[in-house]
Amino acid sequence: MLQNFIFIIFIFLSGLQSFSQDTPFVTYPKQTSDYLKRIQTGKAKYKYNSTVNFREWQIGARKELSRIIGLDKISNDLRNFKPSVIQIEKKTVGNKYTRYLYKIETEPGVDIPFYKLVPTTIQPNDKLPLLLSPHGHDVDGLHSYAGAYINESHRNKIIGKDGNIAEQATLKGMIAIAPATRGLAKELLIPDTKGRHGNRPCRAQLMHCLISGRTPTAERVWDMQKILDWALKDSNIDHKKIIMTGNSGGGVLTAYTSALDERIKISVPSCSFTSITSSTGYIFHCDCCAVPGIKDWGDFSELGGLIAPRPLLIIHGIKDGLHHKMDVEKNAKSIKEIYLDRKVSDKMSISWGEAGHKFYPDIMWPFIKKALANFSY
Repeated sequence: MLQNFIFIIFIFLSGLQSFSQDTPFVTYPKQTSDYLKRIQTGKAKYKYNSTVNFREWQIGARKELSRIIGLDKISNDLRNFKPSVIQIEKKTVGNKYTRYLYKIETEPGVDIPFYKLVPTTIQPNDKLPLLLSPHGHDVDGLHSYAGAYINESHRNKIIGKDGNIAEQATLKGMIAIAPATRGLAKELLIPDTKGRHGNRPCRAQLMHCLISGRTPTAERVWDMQKILDWALKDSNIDHKKIIMTGNSGGGVLTAYTSALDERIKISVPSCSFTSITSSTGYIFHCDCCAVPGIKDWGDFSELGGLIAPRPLLIIHGIKDGLHHKMDVEKNAKSIKEIYLDRKVSDKMSISWGEAGHKFYPDIMWPFIKKALANFSY
């Protein structure tokens, strides 16, 4: 009897999931809905237009994006600062790869820990792809991605959802870097000591950034760029084969970094690359991803346009309750049109995993392998 009841509930919930893909993610009372529609429309100054010169559009849109997220301010404030890198530990794992733990000071007093994984088979003249993989809302994120597990429970959890993405890359013969994401890793949290910001460190980070003329997005992009500056001094890294991926907040960071920094040659944002708002005005991403005035600039479709013509795989889980299939696909369609306009539609794809908010290596790695084999950008 109990089994029959559970089966009926499962069918009911499955039906709701299917229904939800074709209906609004969230609905609001008319007064609220009218208000959101009015204020969220935005000027979309850099909305892609096929009649403009593509390269000039990218230059202008990228320059303005860098300004509105506060990256220009950080760069200007730190123009005389020289980042430094210190090695903390070194460990050979199963005679398959060497895992180094470093920390880089990206601005005074801000040390970003990161793992670098290198195959033990590497030779002095080898040129290998580099995978840069920032994590999302996982306080142990860099350890998760690098396969540097805290304990057996942590290991089972991460392996169970294919979360060791940097380790996977290294086992495939790549060099991989798994950095801590500022405001999300336990090593880099901004304490919300009085609970004024909902007892959420990432929201506390946002508030401190906003009053300082920057955003968490800018801080995180800055950190990734400084790590890249250091990493690309390694003669074993092929500068034409730089891949970036991350899940959730790491995917948002992948999107912005790939849009702003053309050193990223292949971009695979996971469970993150959707429109800023749903069709009814719901804001999909976490507070710490907010950018003031972004709607006057454009949307995630324009981020995709800034990544073009480089290979871009947008990947989501069909059961991911944080995003909505209808809105994800509408956004992806706009980006696909940009790639079609540039006559490189084969370089952009959207795929759906069968589960929820996680990596999908069975979809990601074939796309990356093909992109590396056919690289021409």
